[in-house]
Amino acid sequence: MAKSCLPTILLQHLQRLEPDADFSASLPAITSSQGMRYFGKVGSQAEKEQYIGEAESLKAMGVAAPGLVPRVFACGVTDNSGNDSPLEGPGRPYFLSEYKDLTPLTEEAAEELGRRLATELHKSQSTKGFGFGVPTYCGATRLENGWFETWEQCYDSMIKDLLTQLAKKGRFPELCKKGDEVRKM
Repeated sequence: MAKSCLPTILLQHLQRLEPDADFSASLPAITSSQGMRYFGKVGSQAEKEQYIGEAESLKAMGVAAPGLVPRVFACGVTDNSGNDSPLEGPGRPYFLSEYKDLTPLTEEAAEELGRRLATELHKSQSTKGFGFGVPTYCGATRLENGWFETWEQCYDSMIKDLLTQLAKKGRFPELCKKGDEVRKM
């Protein structure tokens, strides 16, 4: 079984999905001997929250628009404290999903994606209100999230998060000032 650069935690989950397969990897891409492709990664302890947010977001989008996003097969935190491998220490987040080969979209495919986003993903509603239950990230930018009674409250919270982070870093003071003015309107 090829597992040269495949972390044990990912291999364990892959073997549950395809017990009779061998796996080869050049992370994040993983291929099984049965032709399946997976996306797998292991992060640093500091990225735990980001991995959870990514997995929960994909799961929610998958419920709202089946097949639009990769299916998540596993996400969690390693607990194998006895392993010396830099990718396998304790407390490291891991993520395993279906691999979607992203290529440039044709005009027809772009229109279909837009239609699905508008008709499936954006019509999905939560019984909890507007928002999301765990923090999510756009790159390194953390969004606190939470549940709100109105879309306006939810959006205001997201903008406040972004402006607060920019201000803490001393970046874009004019944008932060204008953003705060818009939020007060």
